[in-house]
Amino acid sequence: MATRSADKLKVFRIRRAPKGGRKEAPGPDIEGKILDAAEFVFGHFGFRGATTALIAKKASIAKPHIYYYFEDKEDLYRAVLERAMNMWARDMDSLDMTSDIETILVRYVSRKIDFSRDHPHLSRIYANEIISGAQFIGSFIEKVSTPLLLEKVKTLDQWAASGAIRRISAVDLFFCIWAMTQAYADYSSQMIIMKGKRQLEEADYAAAKATILQLVFGGLGLSDPAGPGT
Repeated sequence: MATRSADKLKVFRIRRAPKGGRKEAPGPDIEGKILDAAEFVFGHFGFRGATTALIAKKASIAKPHIYYYFEDKEDLYRAVLERAMNMWARDMDSLDMTSDIETILVRYVSRKIDFSRDHPHLSRIYANEIISGAQFIGSFIEKVSTPLLLEKVKTLDQWAASGAIRRISAVDLFFCIWAMTQAYADYSSQMIIMKGKRQLEEADYAAAKATILQLVFGGLGLSDPAGPGT
């Protein structure tokens, strides 16, 4: 099943196929620089507020270079969303449900917090796209994300049926994990202000992992992964 999912991820795209194919590249690593800059700009200003001029300035390139790779701002936005969604899907697809329950949950929550720490702009772009109605990623969610999720949900339901974990809505469990972990990207500004810091630190992310795992383990009737009294 994992192989089929991985193959599907390789072929599914959010971007439209350009007429005549992509243009010749102007130089090495330029496309990556553009995507990194677009991730930052779209994350700060949204699709409507972002401009290709701002993205070119952030990438330290000439604006025409963007159009070697992307037809227009929408095409670039789709490419950034494609990056975000494929990273999300790879995390879900690589979730090894044959390991013990505790290890699976620890690894997944840790990975999701790490994503919020390392790619906060992608998380915000994804959140804004969902809030706006998922115009560009609705098909990806339907054809890729949902089958991946239901595959993992089935295993959780089997664990619950065997008595290994407390009965719970597995779909909603994943929704809750996503909400809790993505908050450390989407609402990091609020957290920084309320914690009286200049930015979130490694200790904050470690505390987030431990707290979320404590809540999830408790809800499933499992022992606290950090041990009693922690």
